[in-house]
Amino acid sequence: MKTIISLILVAILVVGCQTEDVTSSDNEVNAAAQNSAVKNITAKTVAGNVPSHDPSTIVKSGVNYYVFTTGDNIPMTYSTNLTSWTWGTSVFTATPGWITGYVPGFTKTYWAPDVAWFNNRWNMYYSCSTFGSARSAIGLVTAPSISQSAGTKWTDRGVVVASSSASDVNAIDASILVDGSNVYMAYGSWHAGIGVVQINPSTGKPTGTRTVVAGGNGASWEAPCLVKEGSYYYMFVNRGTCCNGINSTYYIVVGRSTSPFGPFTDKNGVSLKSGGGTTVLAAQGNYIGPGHLSRITGTQKGAVHYYDKADNGNPKLEIVYFTWSGGWPTLSY
Repeated sequence: MKTIISLILVAILVVGCQTEDVTSSDNEVNAAAQNSAVKNITAKTVAGNVPSHDPSTIVKSGVNYYVFTTGDNIPMTYSTNLTSWTWGTSVFTATPGWITGYVPGFTKTYWAPDVAWFNNRWNMYYSCSTFGSARSAIGLVTAPSISQSAGTKWTDRGVVVASSSASDVNAIDASILVDGSNVYMAYGSWHAGIGVVQINPSTGKPTGTRTVVAGGNGASWEAPCLVKEGSYYYMFVNRGTCCNGINSTYYIVVGRSTSPFGPFTDKNGVSLKSGGGTTVLAAQGNYIGPGHLSRITGTQKGAVHYYDKADNGNPKLEIVYFTWSGGWPTLSY
């Protein structure tokens, strides 16, 4: 199940306005040569050693890109070029009081935030849980703008969804899709699988019922990423396990549907609720256990974390690229 890498992140995380633009951005070789190239691949986009685990969708506000990650008080880093990232100001200074009622024993280590622009504000969804527990909750904070230079005022809006037993969709790992005037949230981890619910844009909270679209029965499904391309909705989901450095087994699969509520099937027509899923990204070279995919809105770029084999398995951010052929995606670094 979701195994938080608290000790690694906490150790590293203690290191420490213009009018904002609120639009989210911007020949055959032999097998031996191929294997050699894969074996030697290293991070080629993101520079430096800023750790990242469960990165949010990368968004742009003003001159900066921003990404939020798992960690104490929801850490933030920012960049002007998607390559060089700098520590910014964390989201929280104190834990919202409502959380302990849903997640007893929760401290300040939030998991897997995601952020999207709708209703004339930034909406950030964050996860509260404890290791191995089905008692979890996703909360919401909002801000009119994101600015490292001028400061960002986040307002907590309370609980969005919660879970209390393994028979329910675990309320972590939110992925937000803004599809015209409609907003959807995919979420879940192991337990009852991956769920999708429609979000009321005015409140940022669910409307209607949740639909299970992948996994279930305690199988290793988590960290969904719901995107739309053309007439299809695509559900990317992590299989395997995270959070064990170079021994992590995360890999990313995908299914598609004409509805955000599924059914999602893979290239072979197998449902994601029946063990289907076409693999689109797995370990290669120094990139171990890629996971927690997101797509930069309006682009064919996205982000994942991976465990860096060249750096003792520490989690890093990397940019990935979406390519589409015959209605199906591939991902590459």
